Amino acid sequence: MEPSSGNRQLQSTARQVCLERLVPDRECGGCVVCCKILDINWPELRKPAGVLCPHNTGRGCAIYATRPDECRTWFCLWRRIDELPEHARPDRIGVLFAIDGRDPPRTPFEKFYIVARAINGWHDFSSPQAAAAVRMFVDEGTWPVWQSFGGNKRLIYPHKELADAVINPATAAEHLKAQVETWRKRLDLD
Repeated sequence: MEPSSGNRQLQSTARQVCLERLVPDRECGGCVVCCKILDINWPELRKPAGVLCPHNTGRGCAIYATRPDECRTWFCLWRRIDELPEHARPDRIGVLFAIDGRDPPRTPFEKFYIVARAINGWHDFSSPQAAAAVRMFVDEGTWPVWQSFGGNKRLIYPHKELADAVINPATAAEHLKAQVETWRKRLDLD
């Protein structure tokens, strides 16, 4: 099914805001969280999530000048979104924020979403800084938000009652119907 014009616009806006720009004067510094936490399955480089890339020195990339294109173009949301404060750098906050998607999605909430990946365990989400950053994405309200650790993830936005109603609109409580309609349009379910 072809995405609706509204969904194409949303994806285009997301691409421009989150994927085609970096926050000026914000550098990774000593943060190498992405080098460990991400599952990389590219022809040039393969490594499972939770395993430090073999090219990582602990402070940076040993093959930085010749690293694969995927490494050159992938940045966490801390590098891409001004609203994430300086203290929300992944190595400082214990959580890496990214835009992700699954093809094919298992649920409509996996097509395109924000994922918060804990570095050390689910408890990373309980720090006030991590909770505030997660809340920022939930309050913004445009995309589904997932939390993840150790290969497991859970949908935290939309909340369970709303997510169930989006998938099964006939069961939607009256107070959720407007939100269900908005989500179904956003996710191209109508």
